[in-house]
Amino acid sequence: MKEEVHDVMPPADGTGPESNTTGLAGLIAWSKQHADEGQTWASTFLDEHKDRFVIDVGERLYRRDRESAGTIVGSAIAFRLFLFFVPLMLFVVGLAGFLAQWVTAQDVTDTSSVSSGLAKQINAALVQSGKARWIAVFLGLIGVATTGRSLSKVLVTTSCLTWRLPITSKASMRVIGGIVGVVAGIGVISMIVNRIRDHLGIGVAGLSFIGAMAAYAIAWVGVSLMLPRATSDPGALLPGAGIVAVTIAGMQAVSQLYLPNKLSHASELYGAIGTTIVTLGWFFILGRAIVFGMVMNAVIYERFGSISQAVLSLPVVRMLPRKSAWIRKFFDVDANGKGDDSNDPQASAASSDSTDGAK
Repeated sequence: MKEEVHDVMPPADGTGPESNTTGLAGLIAWSKQHADEGQTWASTFLDEHKDRFVIDVGERLYRRDRESAGTIVGSAIAFRLFLFFVPLMLFVVGLAGFLAQWVTAQDVTDTSSVSSGLAKQINAALVQSGKARWIAVFLGLIGVATTGRSLSKVLVTTSCLTWRLPITSKASMRVIGGIVGVVAGIGVISMIVNRIRDHLGIGVAGLSFIGAMAAYAIAWVGVSLMLPRATSDPGALLPGAGIVAVTIAGMQAVSQLYLPNKLSHASELYGAIGTTIVTLGWFFILGRAIVFGMVMNAVIYERFGSISQAVLSLPVVRMLPRKSAWIRKFFDVDANGKGDDSNDPQASAASSDSTDGAK
């Protein structure tokens, strides 16, 4: 008589034969088990506490950033910023040649706080021939237009991803011009801060970064207004503009107050490759801040609305949207100064579920 053989499942508590696995296989199995347990605990914890402000906003930011492929898109923006910077510098070098009779190499070096190889390049630009100046300016303009268009298309696509809009990559001349203007404005502000530091000291220069930060925020709001988004309210763009402004001002402060002495010694050791790595790293940080700023704009607006809505809902100020159709359209509010509650997909889903439950 044949004996029946039954499949015996290993106990769920990990005391079966498979629990005796040792070596690399055992380590992998143990790591996978605890990783799954940790993921399950995190999901349960977020579901139980998602009504809390910090956890709710953090979860939304994390999910939206992953949904928008924040790291990959930030790298794409960083690379295009680098490509945009190269012809812009060529244009500036060519333009500097026409200022040779008013500006000396020492003036430019003192203003921009550069030295060594870059100072030599500036000196060469100021003494270049007339033909070389025109070629540098012409090629620089062509490069700025080409790379600026590519950068603008990436920013447009990124804005569509973060706001969950239909994907498009069309960039108008306004967007391209706005980006060029922002970069040029950052350069001018940087020179002003350098001049303040040289004449008034590091303490005053540190305070000047506050004004520079405000200028960067205003400039980035201007660029963001040209990008696609779910609302026409400019107040919805303030969180992201603050992140970008703080990032640029912080990197500028580190570059001007801390790195000059470090780079003077590091350039002798690592050469041009070290400078290139630092530059690409700076651009990556800026590109990542740009993407996260857009994610912040979308999440904060969908969850809480905008600063404009909060101001226009005040007892006295609420009279403005009631009397002005232009204000209602510009800030995307109703007659009471409130926005559309349908902006938040999660809130809309919750409202729909409660309605279905009532039925």
